Amino acid sequence: MVDASIRLLPVSVGLPVGFDDLREEAHIEGYRMLDRLAADWQAGTVRFDRPGERLLAAEGNGVLAAIGGLTLDPVVVGALRMRRFYVRRRFRRSGIGRYLAADLLDPPAQAGRLVTVNAAAGSAPFWEALGFGRDEQSGHTHVLVPRRTRSQREVSG
Repeated sequence: MVDASIRLLPVSVGLPVGFDDLREEAHIEGYRMLDRLAADWQAGTVRFDRPGERLLAAEGNGVLAAIGGLTLDPVVVGALRMRRFYVRRRFRRSGIGRYLAADLLDPPAQAGRLVTVNAAAGSAPFWEALGFGRDEQSGHTHVLVPRRTRSQREVSG
Protein backbone atom coordinates (compact mmCIF):
# COMPACT_ATOMS: atom_id res chain seq x y z
CA MET A 1 0.00 0.00 0.00
CA VAL A 2 1.27 3.43 -0.91
CA ASP A 3 1.45 6.19 1.66
CA ALA A 4 -1.53 8.57 1.64
CA SER A 5 0.86 11.48 1.13
CA ILE A 6 1.49 10.30 -2.46
CA ARG A 7 -0.34 12.25 -5.15
CA LEU A 8 -0.44 11.56 -8.88
CA LEU A 9 -0.75 14.67 -11.01
CA PRO A 10 -1.48 14.82 -14.74
CA VAL A 11 1.10 16.82 -16.68
CA SER A 12 -0.38 18.76 -19.57
CA VAL A 13 0.47 22.46 -19.51
CA GLY A 14 4.07 22.46 -18.33
CA LEU A 15 6.56 20.16 -16.71
CA PRO A 16 5.94 19.95 -12.94
CA VAL A 17 7.55 22.01 -10.20
CA GLY A 18 10.72 20.24 -9.13
CA PHE A 19 11.32 18.69 -12.55
CA ASP A 20 14.77 20.28 -12.92
CA ASP A 21 15.93 18.68 -9.63
CA LEU A 22 14.49 15.31 -10.67
CA ARG A 23 16.17 15.64 -14.05
CA GLU A 24 19.51 16.48 -12.44
CA GLU A 25 19.32 13.42 -10.17
CA ALA A 26 18.55 11.20 -13.15
CA HIS A 27 21.42 12.76 -15.09
CA ILE A 28 23.88 12.14 -12.23
CA GLU A 29 22.82 8.48 -12.22
CA GLY A 30 23.55 8.28 -15.93
CA TYR A 31 19.93 8.34 -17.11
CA ARG A 32 19.19 10.73 -19.98
CA MET A 33 15.47 10.06 -20.44
CA LEU A 34 14.47 13.22 -18.58
CA ASP A 35 16.86 15.29 -20.70
CA ARG A 36 14.97 13.91 -23.69
CA LEU A 37 11.61 14.63 -22.05
CA ALA A 38 12.63 18.25 -21.43
CA ALA A 39 13.93 18.71 -24.98
CA ASP A 40 10.86 17.14 -26.58
CA TRP A 41 8.54 19.15 -24.33
CA GLN A 42 10.36 22.40 -25.12
CA ALA A 43 10.22 21.68 -28.86
CA GLY A 44 6.56 20.62 -28.63
CA THR A 45 7.31 17.34 -30.41
CA VAL A 46 6.10 15.01 -27.64
CA ARG A 47 3.41 16.30 -25.30
CA PHE A 48 1.64 13.04 -24.37
CA ASP A 49 -1.59 14.48 -25.75
CA ARG A 50 -2.67 12.04 -28.45
CA PRO A 51 -5.46 9.52 -27.78
CA GLY A 52 -4.30 7.03 -25.14
CA GLU A 53 -1.23 9.05 -24.17
CA ARG A 54 -0.64 10.40 -20.66
CA LEU A 55 2.15 11.89 -18.60
CA LEU A 56 1.90 11.72 -14.80
CA ALA A 57 4.01 13.14 -12.01
CA ALA A 58 4.07 11.58 -8.56
CA GLU A 59 4.59 13.70 -5.47
CA GLY A 60 5.59 12.29 -2.12
CA ASN A 61 5.31 14.63 0.87
CA GLY A 62 5.21 17.61 -1.49
CA VAL A 63 8.36 16.58 -3.39
CA LEU A 64 8.41 15.49 -7.03
CA ALA A 65 9.29 11.82 -6.58
CA ALA A 66 8.67 10.28 -10.00
CA ILE A 67 7.42 10.84 -13.50
CA GLY A 68 6.36 8.60 -16.34
CA GLY A 69 4.11 8.47 -19.34
CA LEU A 70 2.67 6.56 -22.23
CA THR A 71 2.92 7.45 -25.90
CA LEU A 72 1.77 5.71 -29.02
CA ASP A 73 4.38 3.10 -29.88
CA PRO A 74 6.24 4.27 -33.00
CA VAL A 75 6.72 0.72 -34.33
CA VAL A 76 4.00 -1.60 -32.98
CA VAL A 77 0.68 -0.53 -34.50
CA GLY A 78 -2.05 0.00 -31.89
CA ALA A 79 0.34 -0.37 -28.93
CA LEU A 80 1.41 2.16 -26.35
CA ARG A 81 4.95 2.60 -25.05
CA MET A 82 5.92 3.45 -21.48
CA ARG A 83 8.33 6.37 -21.65
CA ARG A 84 10.40 8.71 -19.53
CA PHE A 85 9.72 6.67 -16.39
CA TYR A 86 11.98 7.67 -13.52
CA VAL A 87 11.70 7.34 -9.74
CA ARG A 88 13.95 9.44 -7.55
CA ARG A 89 16.42 7.21 -5.69
CA ARG A 90 15.13 8.01 -2.19
CA PHE A 91 11.60 6.99 -3.23
CA ARG A 92 12.57 3.64 -4.76
CA ARG A 93 11.16 0.57 -3.04
CA SER A 94 8.48 2.75 -1.42
CA GLY A 95 5.75 1.58 -3.80
CA ILE A 96 5.49 4.91 -5.58
CA GLY A 97 6.89 3.55 -8.87
CA ARG A 98 4.45 0.64 -8.84
CA TYR A 99 1.60 3.02 -7.98
CA LEU A 100 2.52 5.36 -10.84
CA ALA A 101 2.95 2.50 -13.33
CA ALA A 102 -0.33 0.86 -12.28
CA ASP A 103 -2.25 4.09 -12.82
CA LEU A 104 -0.69 4.53 -16.26
CA LEU A 105 -1.31 0.91 -17.22
CA ASP A 106 -4.94 0.66 -16.12
CA PRO A 107 -6.57 2.42 -19.13
CA PRO A 108 -4.67 0.34 -21.74
CA ALA A 109 -5.50 -2.83 -19.80
CA GLN A 110 -9.19 -1.89 -19.78
CA ALA A 111 -9.02 -1.18 -23.51
CA GLY A 112 -7.10 -4.38 -24.27
CA ARG A 113 -4.06 -2.52 -25.63
CA LEU A 114 -0.53 -3.86 -25.72
CA VAL A 115 2.12 -1.79 -23.88
CA THR A 116 5.85 -1.92 -24.58
CA VAL A 117 8.80 -0.60 -22.62
CA ASN A 118 12.51 -0.27 -23.24
CA ALA A 119 13.69 -1.15 -19.74
CA ALA A 120 16.63 0.90 -18.51
CA ALA A 121 19.63 -0.93 -17.08
CA GLY A 122 18.66 -2.68 -13.87
CA SER A 123 14.93 -2.03 -14.19
CA ALA A 124 13.86 -5.29 -15.87
CA PRO A 125 12.83 -6.93 -12.55
CA PHE A 126 10.50 -3.97 -11.83
CA TRP A 127 8.75 -4.26 -15.20
CA GLU A 128 8.60 -8.04 -15.01
CA ALA A 129 6.98 -7.82 -11.55
CA LEU A 130 4.26 -5.72 -13.20
CA GLY A 131 3.59 -8.49 -15.72
CA PHE A 132 5.80 -7.43 -18.62
CA GLY A 133 7.55 -10.24 -20.46
CA ARG A 134 10.88 -10.07 -22.25
CA ASP A 135 10.42 -9.33 -25.94
CA GLU A 136 13.50 -7.74 -27.44
CA GLN A 137 12.31 -6.56 -30.81
CA SER A 138 10.89 -3.48 -32.48
CA GLY A 139 12.98 -1.17 -30.29
CA HIS A 140 11.69 -2.37 -26.92
CA THR A 141 12.84 -4.89 -24.32
CA HIS A 142 9.53 -5.92 -22.76
CA VAL A 143 5.86 -6.16 -23.61
CA LEU A 144 2.71 -6.31 -21.51
CA VAL A 145 0.02 -8.27 -23.30
CA PRO A 146 -3.45 -7.37 -22.04
CA ARG A 147 -5.35 -10.12 -20.31
CA ARG A 148 -8.75 -10.77 -21.75
CA THR A 149 -11.50 -9.83 -19.34
CA ARG A 150 -14.49 -12.04 -18.77
CA SER A 151 -16.73 -9.83 -20.90
CA GLN A 152 -14.17 -9.96 -23.76
CA ARG A 153 -14.11 -13.78 -23.57
CA GLU A 154 -17.92 -13.96 -23.59
CA VAL A 155 -18.16 -11.73 -26.66
CA SER A 156 -15.45 -13.53 -28.65
CA GLY A 157 -16.60 -17.02 -27.64
